[in-house]
Formats: sequence, structure tokens, C-alpha cells
Amino acid sequence: MTLRIGLIGCGGITQAHVEGWKTVADRAQLVAMADVSPEAMQARMAQLGATVKTYRDYHDLLADPEIDAVDISLPHHLHREAIVAAAQAGKHLMTEKPLCLNLDEANDIAAAVKQAGITMMAAHNQLFFPAVQQAKQMIMKGDLGPIYMIHSFDCSARRRPLAADKRQWGQTGVAFSDTWRSDPSKMGGGEYIDTGYHPTYRLLFLAGQTPVEVSAMMGTYRLPLKEEDTANVMLKFADGSMGHVFTSWAMPAPGSRPILFSVTGEAGQLWGEIDRLYYQPVGFQQPAVVEYPGWNYGKSFGVEIAHFVEAVTQGFEPLHSVSEATDTLRIIMAAYEATDSNRIVKL
Repeated sequence: MTLRIGLIGCGGITQAHVEGWKTVADRAQLVAMADVSPEAMQARMAQLGATVKTYRDYHDLLADPEIDAVDISLPHHLHREAIVAAAQAGKHLMTEKPLCLNLDEANDIAAAVKQAGITMMAAHNQLFFPAVQQAKQMIMKGDLGPIYMIHSFDCSARRRPLAADKRQWGQTGVAFSDTWRSDPSKMGGGEYIDTGYHPTYRLLFLAGQTPVEVSAMMGTYRLPLKEEDTANVMLKFADGSMGHVFTSWAMPAPGSRPILFSVTGEAGQLWGEIDRLYYQPVGFQQPAVVEYPGWNYGKSFGVEIAHFVEAVTQGFEPLHSVSEATDTLRIIMAAYEATDSNRIVKL
């Protein structure tokens, strides 16, 4: 069975999505695209190397009976409407993060997906990093013993190049002044609900449980944003273990090769980078290192898309469906509440 896929939204992130769909061309093919920008659709078709049906309104794409599933990559504030519409049209769907803007919208999505009986996957591509997958396996096998603490990072230092115009020297870095990301009502917040979504779902995946308490501090250091460019979030789980998310558009993660996560347990610790996993039992002087030659960030999109295709064709629930995506959003909403109220939020 070859799935026929419609791409809803043709913005920047879909460049990685199209490359991912090309890796599963024997099982799924992009046959249609929808975007308000004809130029964006032309760019994606040029990248795909094929001419497909195009729609200015994604509702027309959803009405196409030849489409089996859709890949949704729209601005945050449009997620709820598009996901519900796709489910009601009977289309299996994969959607970019975040799931939506708030938990009421998440409930609407869950109800629509359940009623339609379709497969929905949250596109949490960082779950498919090999270091994350292997760490999860080692945690589940008990290689670290009881887990005490998990740190999860996703950071970058965004700076504009030195301008030829000296009047611009010393100004703050690149912002999203000409995009929907500059509008908190469309974004849903600042950096944390955007890039910070990744280390949050990665933390929950590794922990394998839902937190009971959330506290947070946020700040804006480099970018002229209305909301935060940096978030520092602490979580406590029911078993007493702790979690930590640090995510930023203003500063890098620790280490010369930025760390993605670290896990500390009674018997030792694990930490991961984009292409390596380190394992050091208590009492050992040097860690064992597993390398993943040739691995890079872009490959995660192909792996997640292959997982979605398998889930649809084989009839199993994806790693991250509505429930997991909602759990991630719940943590983010609690962190914003904790910051605004200057208190610990109980879940």
C-alpha cells in the first residue's frame, strides 16, 4: 500500500519534511500541497522534483478523496483548527509541534481524533535520535538503577552578523519582527512553547512518567521579544525523581559539543549528544562511548516519517500521539503559570 500524502503548510520546516518524505517514496508519496503562498508551494515542488496538486485553502485539500493522510506544518495558532478538520475529513495526520495553544484546544483535538478513529502522530522528531532511543532502552532495562535526575537541553545563541552599517552595532540579535512568531497570541508564548517543546517531550519520554510538580524561571537576554527567549524549568515526579529543562535562543547548552540530555541514577549516568551516547557506571574513571557515524539532525525527520507511515499501514499507535503531545503541552502551560505566579504548580 502506498499512502497518498497532502502537505498542509509549505513554510521553512517543511523543507526538512519533504526530504523526509523522499526517503519513504516506496511507501508514501506527496501528491498535494496547500499554502496561502504559491511561491512556497513552488519551492517545495522544486525540492520534491515533481508537480503535485496545489490548493490555496487546505480545506479543499482535505476534501480530496485521493488523499489518505496529511502532514500539518502551520503556525501554532492554526493547529487546532487544521487538526480537527483533518480528523473530521477522515485523514490520518502528522502535525508539527506544539500540539496547539492550550489544553482546551488539546481536548478538542483528542475528541475529534477519537471520534474519527484515525491515526494521529505528533511530529516529535527528537525522539528518534539514536542516542535518545538507546538511552531509553538502557533506562527501561535498569542499567542505571533507580533514576534520580534527568536534564534535557535545547539551546542556541542567535546573533546577527556584524552589519556594514555602524549604526546597527551593539543592537540586540535577530528577532521574528516580520513573522507570526513576533505575536504571542499566535505563538502561544515565547521560546519555551516553540523550541522548548523538544527538550520537554524528550524529558517525559526518558522519564516514562508524568510530573506532579512544576516550577520555572524565564527571562529574555538576547532577542527583542515580547516573551521569553530562555526557560529554566524544574519538575518533580511521583517517585521523587527530578527533571530539568533548560532551553534558550540566547545561549548555548553546556559543553563544547552541546549536550542534549543527561540521566543520573543510583548505578551511574548517561549523557547524549547529536551523534554520541556516553555511559559511565559509578566508580569508573572514563565513560564508554557509542558513536552513530553520519548521524545528523536532518535524518530524524526521515525516521519519524517512516514511523508514521508504519503506524498508519500497520495499525499501531505512534510513539507520540494525542496523549503524549498533551502531556508535553500541560508541562509548558504549568511552567508559564509557575513563572507568572512565582510559585510551584501542582499537577
